[in-house]
Amino acid sequence: MKMKKILAAAVSLSLVAAALAVAPLQAAAAGTGYTSGLTSATDGTNPVSINTTTFDKYLVMDVDANVPNAAFDFSIDKYDSTKDPKAVLVEAADGNLAVINGVTAQSSGTLDFKANDAANTGSAAAGEVKFVTNDTTVTEGAADADSAVDWQDSASGNEKYAKKTLTLDFSGVQFTEPGVYRYLITETGTNQGITNDTGVTGANNTYRTLDVYVQDYADYYANLSEKTGYTEPSGKELFIAGYVLYEGKHDAAPSATETSAAPKSTSYTNAYASYDLTFSKEVTGNQGSKDKYFAFTVGIEGAVAGTVYEVSYADDSNANTTDGNADASISANPNAATTCITSDVTQPAALTVGEDGTVSQVFYLQHGQKIVIRGLAEGTQYTITEAPEDYTPTAVISGDTKTGDAADDGTAITLADNAMSDDYIQNDTVIDFTNNRQGVIPTGVLSTLAGSLCIAAIGIAGIAGGTIYMKKKKSKDDEEE
Repeated sequence: MKMKKILAAAVSLSLVAAALAVAPLQAAAAGTGYTSGLTSATDGTNPVSINTTTFDKYLVMDVDANVPNAAFDFSIDKYDSTKDPKAVLVEAADGNLAVINGVTAQSSGTLDFKANDAANTGSAAAGEVKFVTNDTTVTEGAADADSAVDWQDSASGNEKYAKKTLTLDFSGVQFTEPGVYRYLITETGTNQGITNDTGVTGANNTYRTLDVYVQDYADYYANLSEKTGYTEPSGKELFIAGYVLYEGKHDAAPSATETSAAPKSTSYTNAYASYDLTFSKEVTGNQGSKDKYFAFTVGIEGAVAGTVYEVSYADDSNANTTDGNADASISANPNAATTCITSDVTQPAALTVGEDGTVSQVFYLQHGQKIVIRGLAEGTQYTITEAPEDYTPTAVISGDTKTGDAADDGTAITLADNAMSDDYIQNDTVIDFTNNRQGVIPTGVLSTLAGSLCIAAIGIAGIAGGTIYMKKKKSKDDEEE
């Protein structure tokens, strides 16, 4: 239908600066970019270290495309082990906070990276997100779409998304002092038709910077105005007060006048570009049959195994999808003009790519009909071959100009053995096939027939005239007598 727009992943979050200097961040829902180290600042309980935080992974696609099979890997490590721990500062309400390179496991425990992948029955390994065809987590893009995604087409409903959630578990990490511990999260993954997160700058944005705010409970306790219900610490006790996730690599938090320098984030958003392939049939000529069905074989190559393409034969009442207008069910030999169908046919509602990355299917079209195969990933190869008939075939392509058969949009295609091929689909494509059968009827037959009709007419007229004359003469003779 159209090339997928590459969507921004950043979502602005408000953060009270004073909380970073004197108290943990206030409670927030998982996935908002930071969580709190306290269940409540006034509930009379000691602060509880929040050892996990989450962020989301979105895959945005055309509304009539199926979720592709795709995998993405995530890793986390110290932001930069070569930096002076005190060289990078985070602005706070009362001065700057020192940023310390993140620490991984020390004497025990590990930093775990887990994908919430229940929809895929646990098929994703730690640090991996998998999207699979027919994923049940798909949500249509609409006015109430997830606020974490910049929905450029939300009003028209041209897009939908699949969503996964990843969890970072710091329970095995031993922090040695209070501070802001900085980590770098990296996404990797090369998948057909998918553009990785481009961020607010429009560049490939595979990084997120995570700051973990660690506080000393003794200091927290000392600053409590009301200590009832709290226990005074006997020694140094550290707890995680909260998290902040930034888009991209982030060396310093933005100042009040540089709010766009390091936008906060909650997610990664990748875009899946897919296109629709339409092929139609027209019959011309005084001997062309508009009742006959013509057979077309569509072969798709270079696709991802398991990919499912929906096939449209009729209008589905969705203005944002490309629709066909062909017969999904065909009776054998519905009329004398049909020669290519010998038994009843039910045309497939979908095509599934095999393990070798290919799929092939025979379709049938009459004059004035078209079929649409939806959601071919950018770069997919296809070939359409019409079964030979005693017609003269031609074809014209529209939409996609990067083919081996046509240099310009809307130009005629040179068919090789009734086949049209494209080694790289990059736009919604329409291929109009025309079969012409013209017969010249001998003019002599028409002339002879016309002459015979003329002579016969004259003869009939003469006989009729003679009969009338004889009747009149007999009448006159009878009067004279």
